[in-house]
Amino acid sequence: FGTNNWRKAPGAYGGSSEAVLQAFASMPPGIAMNHLQASQDGLTQEEAAARLKVTGPNILSIKKPPTWWQLALSVLPNPFNILLAFLAIISVATPPPQWSTFTLLIVMIVISCIVRFWQEYRSTVTAIKLQGSVSTNVRVRRQIQENLPEDLVVDEKTLVPGDILLVDPGDALPADCMVLETYNLSISQSSLTGESEPQRKTSTLQGKKTDGALFELENVLLMGTSVISGSGVALVLRTGDDAFIATIIEQLNKKRPLNSFQRGIRNVSYMMIVFMLVMVPIVLVVSGKITGNWPQAALFSVSVAVGLVPEMLPAIVNANLARGAFALAKKKAIVKRLDSIQNLGGMSVLCSDKVSVGLNLYRLQLANYQQTGTLTKDEVTLCHHMDPSGHEKHKIFQLAYINAFHQSGKKNSIDASILKHARVNEKVNMGRKVGVIPFNFESRRSSCIIRTPTRMLMLICKGAFEEVFSLCTRIRVGTEAVSLRDEHRQHLSKTVGAFNADGYRVILVATRKVLDHEMEDDDSLEGLDSNMVAEGFLTFLDPPKDDAKASIARLQELGVDVRVLTGDNLAVAMKVCRSLDLVKVADEENIQAITGPDLAELEDTDEFNRVVKHCKVFAKLTPSQKGQVVMSLKGQGEVVGMLGDGVNDCVALRFADAGISVDNGANVAKDCADVILTEKELSIIVDCVVTGRLTHGNTIKYIKMVASSNFGNVFSILIASSWLPFDPMTSLQILIQNLLYDISQIAIPWDRMDPEYLALPQRWNVWDLLRFILLLGPTSSTIDMCTFSLNWFYYGIRSADDIEGVKTFHTHWFLEGLLTQTLIVHLLRTDKIPVFQSRAARVLAASTVTIMLLGFSIPYIPPFANALQL
Repeated sequence: FGTNNWRKAPGAYGGSSEAVLQAFASMPPGIAMNHLQASQDGLTQEEAAARLKVTGPNILSIKKPPTWWQLALSVLPNPFNILLAFLAIISVATPPPQWSTFTLLIVMIVISCIVRFWQEYRSTVTAIKLQGSVSTNVRVRRQIQENLPEDLVVDEKTLVPGDILLVDPGDALPADCMVLETYNLSISQSSLTGESEPQRKTSTLQGKKTDGALFELENVLLMGTSVISGSGVALVLRTGDDAFIATIIEQLNKKRPLNSFQRGIRNVSYMMIVFMLVMVPIVLVVSGKITGNWPQAALFSVSVAVGLVPEMLPAIVNANLARGAFALAKKKAIVKRLDSIQNLGGMSVLCSDKVSVGLNLYRLQLANYQQTGTLTKDEVTLCHHMDPSGHEKHKIFQLAYINAFHQSGKKNSIDASILKHARVNEKVNMGRKVGVIPFNFESRRSSCIIRTPTRMLMLICKGAFEEVFSLCTRIRVGTEAVSLRDEHRQHLSKTVGAFNADGYRVILVATRKVLDHEMEDDDSLEGLDSNMVAEGFLTFLDPPKDDAKASIARLQELGVDVRVLTGDNLAVAMKVCRSLDLVKVADEENIQAITGPDLAELEDTDEFNRVVKHCKVFAKLTPSQKGQVVMSLKGQGEVVGMLGDGVNDCVALRFADAGISVDNGANVAKDCADVILTEKELSIIVDCVVTGRLTHGNTIKYIKMVASSNFGNVFSILIASSWLPFDPMTSLQILIQNLLYDISQIAIPWDRMDPEYLALPQRWNVWDLLRFILLLGPTSSTIDMCTFSLNWFYYGIRSADDIEGVKTFHTHWFLEGLLTQTLIVHLLRTDKIPVFQSRAARVLAASTVTIMLLGFSIPYIPPFANALQL
């Protein structure tokens, strides 16, 4: 082991992880171990430690927290920040330079970035801690001394290529491996492929496979998959970022499509720019013509541009988002990306992966004992035990109990449910176990052979209805076993079909007498489960949690349409949706359920979007199809949330406006998600939606008020510039007035919204915002016109030579503008009658009063009055 040749890709392959794994799969185990400089006895402890220094810990990059400077750079390119930075540069680039304006704008940018950086950094670190909080141990074979192998338990982070890994039921595979030995090993690859049916793994040498057939390699185990049944010994091939799953993560690291919040911010920024491009030249021309002082007019027009843009907007928006993230943290939801809070408020469609959120009410894999659920009680429940005629019969349960009791290894979900169902103190004559034919996913059945108290050998088989029924030649009718005829087949198939249609999983129980000479050769056991007697069947369900239906009903009341996107079969998914009232009545005009293959036939047609728009249940979807459904819904104007926890959900999680995962989901899924739920409760999403709408409402409230107020001021300035022989307000006065008003609005994140507003999805609508500004802005200018008229006609301030008069004019408009702007928030924050029907939060009322008192005191404080020329 003196060199690092084990790091090189095998032969002439190299390149991608898929090519390397396919190369290993085509090698005999001995050659593969020679290439990795390993042996069947395992690596020595010293060699393993040396290799760990070369490869680094067996951990994916998604678990490594980003550095603080990476996060800091990510929060800088905000459209509002760029706009403010541009105005700051203009303010010092035009003579004479306005350093006070420049400083103020830069301070606003810094405050905004600090608020956003701190919240996102804290959320990211918390999410990373969640991912790394569980330390997983694995069993490996290593040489404690030369040629003295021993099975050790080590942290999976210390695995290196060349290790000999011991695989047991329930293990999550920590690396890409090559199978050396197996005993009925079945692997679930659903986290990577979305396919619910596990795959059997063997040590059989694989020939050259076509591209995309990596998941079909029987002698390769992939990181991120899990062991369903059986056991084995495997050679570790690739660890950490060299593993195949890392290539999926690299694809996911591509630029995300714009979400609803980002599109809204971009459109508002464009609107502000258009306002400046239109108003600033007009003010420049009018002011220059009236005063004849073009340099002063240019300076004044720059001040107008600054006045049009809400300086505190980035800080207010980010403070609002941070406030929402803090509130959601208390509700057991960690917000990784602040943008997603408002997207949750605007969410009109929630797409849910049935597996990840527990909509697997009835998804029962015979050996998949790991499935859990948000909407389910995480319990597979035995519901019926019936004879072939459809009557309850306890003997059927007793036979199934004996079979489940004698199965080797860790009990699967079906066996555990059967054993748990036994009555307290119930005694079942178990007999003596003679042999077992274990479950595998090809035969989809398991059998045990017992010797009864009468010394007779009996085989008891249970398994999937179709597979077991095809091996039966007789059927139990009453107490007699009669030949299986067509009418028996049709009746039993019809009975079982009715249960399947209701979402039940049906397990058939059959028996057969075994002769002693048939047990002489262990190899003959595989053929004993044939020519059996169909005794009866069992039905199973995974019942929903008590609050699942109520949470979905609450989401529907809030205007959120829940869709199911699953890789499982359509019948089970439809039963789930009917039980939760997701599908209530038949719709003759629109398809309510469709499978992935059927959906694939509609790709690149107009029918595709129409089906996606109306369909409630999508079954047998591939990971890419989940992403296509999300993008189609977004393209049709929906704000889409995606709830999922597997690698197969990652594409949809990234494409969604709000990606939601759970803390025990796949790490790569949590990395793609915007929000992580610390508990698997759908009611938390309801809280997220309400909090998102509150956050969105307060943000829009501020933008509407400050933008319309600023536009009204500029409109008034434009009128005054064409009327008055002097500037109606200095640039510094405009800046300070806007700053005081913005400070008074800092309390808006703590304000409340009317229940009517929270009842419907809310989203960015730049045209609605534009109409509001164009209507309210000129309306507010009427008050300014009254102030101008009062100064012109009553006080007689009509000349620029009247220095004191001009100061009085400036003071009057400064105070009137500040008063109206701070009070207008209480009129516009609600559609109800202010104060009487809807009151602002105390903190907002206090900030309004404080700023008004401060503004009115400025003219009476000599240093401030002189600085502002009031």
